[in-house]
Amino acid sequence: MRAGTFAAAAIVLVGSTAAAAPQEVTCESRCECSSAHGKGRWALKNDPSAPPSDAGAIQPVTPSDIFSWPGPDVHLTQHSERTGREQNWFSLTGRVVAMKVEADGDLHIELSDATGDKQGIVVVEIPLGPQWCDIRTTVFGWTPTRFPFQTRSTKKLKVANPPIITAVGKAFWDFNDAPKDQSNRRSHFLVTLHGKFTR
Repeated sequence: MRAGTFAAAAIVLVGSTAAAAPQEVTCESRCECSSAHGKGRWALKNDPSAPPSDAGAIQPVTPSDIFSWPGPDVHLTQHSERTGREQNWFSLTGRVVAMKVEADGDLHIELSDATGDKQGIVVVEIPLGPQWCDIRTTVFGWTPTRFPFQTRSTKKLKVANPPIITAVGKAFWDFNDAPKDQSNRRSHFLVTLHGKFTR
């Protein structure tokens, strides 16, 4: 089943830091969560800029393509600007294999290649905010989730018929969830979505 295409603002690569005590988050609806809290490089990760109108400026990729990328070429901190691949736009297509809501209120969608058995899972995230509400409504529609609900870390969501989706966005390395050496030898990569969902 092909569910649609998302326009995305950022593609995020994964890193790690020490975790604080979890704070309870309440999601009142598909588009509203109270006490949601984000981490480092938050403004860059949730960049609301629109994808280029020239499709030639957007490189198509699969989760296994991204999994083969090396980690960042510089050490990143919570205050680092975009670097390297983080400045490029990509069109990522994959099958939904898992979903959850995170403590920052983001929808976390794990994608694998739509076909074949190559290694690599990519994480697509849909943040809170009015510009992402239509996409969040569509994505929550794939699940039997009931509102309101509370979580301290993450809430796994059940997806009955996992769709194939496309997300368009800029690369972004998320060091909060990557290995300490910031390598990309892990099965995560993030995409922050914005724009319009089409079937």
